[in-house]
Amino acid sequence: MNDYKYFTQEGNRFHLKTKMSTAVLRVFACLAIGVALYCIIPPEKKIGLWAALLFVFFALVNLLKTTKRLVIDTQSKTITHKNNIISGEAIYRFEDFVQFYVLTGKYLFITLDSTAFFIFDQDGKEKRVPIIVGLFSSKTAQNAINEISDIMDIEEK
Repeated sequence: MNDYKYFTQEGNRFHLKTKMSTAVLRVFACLAIGVALYCIIPPEKKIGLWAALLFVFFALVNLLKTTKRLVIDTQSKTITHKNNIISGEAIYRFEDFVQFYVLTGKYLFITLDSTAFFIFDQDGKEKRVPIIVGLFSSKTAQNAINEISDIMDIEEK
């Protein structure tokens, strides 16, 4: 049994780990910024209320991110993906898998973030399924892809 950094194993099923502590920290940071903006900006300027509401929205989005579910079942050869608690669950088969894709966002030669995706071919349509997001480097995305390749037993060509 391998010890994976991004996945926990339960029999033949591999679950993507969530960083709950990081998400909770981001939620509290967004709420604190929202409260600070509301308190600092005078009430006669309505921008304080709108800025506070914007950061409350960011807090809720961060909270939703903690409900992402990605399960790789090596016995049934399926990948189950649920982006958050609001979205529906989708099941993909290993045989529909085409490749991995890493989308990197850069600004002035500095990598800001990178997102790893599965690419599936479902009835002739390309379907991108997000796996993991890494900040300031594509190393996190690449390491997650390496683990998934090992789990799915994909050989490099």
